[in-house]
Order: sequence, then C-alpha cells, then structure tokens
Amino acid sequence: MESCQIKNILIRISQKDEEAFNILFNFYYPKLIQIALAFVPGIVAAQEVVSDLFYKILKNPHTLEKVDDFDNYIFLAVKNQAYTYLKRNNRKTVFNSLDQTEDYILPDFRNPENSFISDELFHLVEKVIQQLPPKRKAVFLLIKEEGKKYKEVAEILGISIKTVELQMSHALKLLRKTVQRYLESKDVKIKPIYKQSMTSRLLSVFF
Repeated sequence: MESCQIKNILIRISQKDEEAFNILFNFYYPKLIQIALAFVPGIVAAQEVVSDLFYKILKNPHTLEKVDDFDNYIFLAVKNQAYTYLKRNNRKTVFNSLDQTEDYILPDFRNPENSFISDELFHLVEKVIQQLPPKRKAVFLLIKEEGKKYKEVAEILGISIKTVELQMSHALKLLRKTVQRYLESKDVKIKPIYKQSMTSRLLSVFF
C-alpha cells in the first residue's frame, strides 16, 4: 500500500470510518504479529499484543492525523505494547521462552511466478523462513518485505545495528545453504562460469 493511500486511510479512521479501520487492520495485522513474536512467547500472546494496540487506535483515532511515517509509528507501537504485556505478565516462564520458534505464516513477499524457481524450492525456502527464531524472522521481515534500513530496524526492535546485521547474516546464510543443498540434491549440472550467476538469480528472488 502506497504512503498516500495509508495517509488517506488514517484520515478516514480519524473521522471514525469503520471500513478504513478494517482495511488498516487486515493490512498490518500479519506483519505486527511477526514483530510481536520477537518480544513475547507464542502466538496467543502476540495476538493479544496486536489486538490491544488496535483497540488503542480505535479508542483514539484522532491521534493518527499527525502521524507522518505510519510504518515506523505502528512498528514502534507494537514493540511498546509488547513491553507492556511483559510487565503485566511478569512471570519467569515468559522471559524463558522468548526465543521459541512459532509456526506462523509470513506474508508472501517473494515472487513464486519466476519460471526458474520450482514450487518445491519456493515452499522449501518459505518453510525455512517460517522456522527462523522470532527476532530473526522479524528482522528479515522488516528489511526484506518492508524495505527498512538496518538503523530503522534497530530502533523498531530496540536492538543494536550490529545485532540486526548479525541476525540478518544468520538468516541469509541459512537460506543460501537451503538453495545450494536443493540444487545439489537435484544434481543440477551447471558449468562453473554459469553456476554463480544462476545461484545469484535464485537467491535474488528470495533475498
């Protein structure tokens, strides 16, 4: 969704337009779940965090008129809401399970229609992304789908730029290995001079 479209929707929400609110909710909900999972343990907790955030927006819609960069605003807001959740549920088990992997489907931000990518490889890579640790998945999502810079991601998630770089590096390394192993398992015969080019084309679809 273009920034001008989002701005228009925010103005409509500030005027208590229910349809506009539903559009915003449906567009951002899956993304915010991924961000919330970087902070809270489990899909139920993440859903509670995101629902609470949208409830606050619904209660004070007039505040949206002054928001310039809604992406950064909403991503920072879900982080703060997650911290509120953790304070409210200050139990040892909450903090011990922050790194668990959740099987929650990411929005589809790659293009499976490229003829040189098989459905099998596409779903294999999709599965690997789904199984990334929550914080690593959130970093990957913000950079690769939302187009955020490392500095912005660091601010949104409350981590250092070095940590963002490290998390992204680990994610890409795993995904590259997945693609390479797939090619090897299929015994793809590629001349050395072309092998790097084809691998780069394959990786560019996802990375």
